[in-house]
Amino acid sequence: MNVSYEVMSVVIAGLFILMIIIVLLYMTMKEKESARKIAQLEHSIEDVNKEIYKIQKWILESDKKPQEKQMSNDTLKALADMKSDILSLQHGLQSDRDYFEDKILILEERLRGLGHFNTPSQQRNEKQILELFKNGYTIDAISKELRITKSEVEFVLKLSELHKGDRL
Repeated sequence: MNVSYEVMSVVIAGLFILMIIIVLLYMTMKEKESARKIAQLEHSIEDVNKEIYKIQKWILESDKKPQEKQMSNDTLKALADMKSDILSLQHGLQSDRDYFEDKILILEERLRGLGHFNTPSQQRNEKQILELFKNGYTIDAISKELRITKSEVEFVLKLSELHKGDRL
């Protein structure tokens, strides 16, 4: 079976392009999955913070009541244990969040290494997002104004924090 050099090079180039497309699709799927997990972690951290706030408020209100209504030692110990459990969960969630943020940064660097660059419209959206945020718009308002998702707005704002080194 004689196959010419040109046919072989076209087949090899086609396979190479197919492999690149598969890698990009895989990285995109993983990035979406990571973003979803980070959103879940952020929601969980927010819920934990709300619970901590409620407990702290309840403790402050309890301290204001007369001494005759003090809690038993068992209740105080249980609250202290719950607080330590909540704080350890919060620490675990924060470490998980840091881990996923590191993974996202690694994926972004890989994408840049493969030659994936923003299109001009994406760069324009990034500039508009930053400008609107600096002008006091909320994330919801920005997403409605530019007709993009909230997660895209949050992503651009987070990336701008990393590149500029100052918090918005």
